[in-house]
Amino acid sequence: MSEPRQSPEEVTQNLPRFPPRPTDTAPLYPADELMKLQSIMDNRQGQLPPQPPSPPRRTTWVGKALALVGVAVVSGFVWWVLQPSDPVDQPVAQPQKTAGEFEFTTVPQLPEPVKDSDCAAHATGQTQAFLKTTPCLQLTRAFYTAKLPDGRAVFSSVSVVKMRTADEARQLRELTQKDGTGNVKDLVLDKAISVPPLTTLANGGYASEQRDQLVVIVESDSPVKSADALTHNKEMKKVSADAIRLASSFGS
Repeated sequence: MSEPRQSPEEVTQNLPRFPPRPTDTAPLYPADELMKLQSIMDNRQGQLPPQPPSPPRRTTWVGKALALVGVAVVSGFVWWVLQPSDPVDQPVAQPQKTAGEFEFTTVPQLPEPVKDSDCAAHATGQTQAFLKTTPCLQLTRAFYTAKLPDGRAVFSSVSVVKMRTADEARQLRELTQKDGTGNVKDLVLDKAISVPPLTTLANGGYASEQRDQLVVIVESDSPVKSADALTHNKEMKKVSADAIRLASSFGS
């Protein structure tokens, strides 16, 4: 025999309800179980390894470094701009060769002065005899060239004789100032320099000066002579007198 049919109200009451209401008979976890579960979760979180600290921000360090470099560059540029072109406490050196009337330069054949302790071997006449009996301490000679206003080349031999005393230096200078008493050889006459057609500078102009123990002797001449001998000798003496200052750069 067939089962009795249920009414619609009875079917609806037997269907499960979602979500379950408090009055439903769904199983619930006891409170003590929930507390145990919470304790286990808390213990596991305490056992987790500490998280590594976040790396420093490199961009911040790089930015600071670039800022410092920029400040240094700007400061250096400002310092350079404010500096004077020539320091005040350092005087500008003036070339001695251009301090006088003529501009003297050395020649390639003899760019540096030459020295010798035997002055008599490089002298003539009475001057040589004096230096044999009254030896010098040192002879230093240098050779220069200059130009006259008209463009003619002039050659000058500058000799510095160092004697033992100032009195001996005075005697030597007085002797070389006299005519026919000889002199210290110029570098052309001594064949240390070749300036054709000149074989000596003694025929040009002479000048001398005493500086304590030192005697400076200069002889100058030009391969191209002036119109007359007197004018030529005057011009050459003028060059020799100006060339005496060159001894300060090498005489000792």
